[in-house]
Amino acid sequence: MKIEQIYLKDLLEAFESAKGSMTNIQELNDKGFNCQEEIFIFHLRILADQKFVEGEKGVGLGYSIGANSNVSWSVVPLRLTAEGHEFIEALQNREVWNTIKSDFKDASISTLWDVSKELLEGYTKKKIEALINS
Repeated sequence: MKIEQIYLKDLLEAFESAKGSMTNIQELNDKGFNCQEEIFIFHLRILADQKFVEGEKGVGLGYSIGANSNVSWSVVPLRLTAEGHEFIEALQNREVWNTIKSDFKDASISTLWDVSKELLEGYTKKKIEALINS
């Protein structure tokens, strides 16, 4: 399965928009994500692999997969990490997002993270220079 960038961004935004510092599987379902779908599990695991999201210490993300491939969920606290906040901040920048969508369509998650950080840093430097020089 390939990373779907819009889905990934939407999922990060769902974490970011949590009412408190934590969210859970029920809240993500309420926001339109179906926790039983492979696309959800795939993208959540990718985000966890890169330490953008995490579950409460020791409980993981709260899911288990049975021998018949059925997924069962426990409602555990899930959070967007500091790096996750940085990643979604970068993706929410219009210039960064447009560049990623046009020039990095098939990029891996680590490439998306590296590129988005570099692009945001570049755009931020330009903005600061413009403010200083005006």
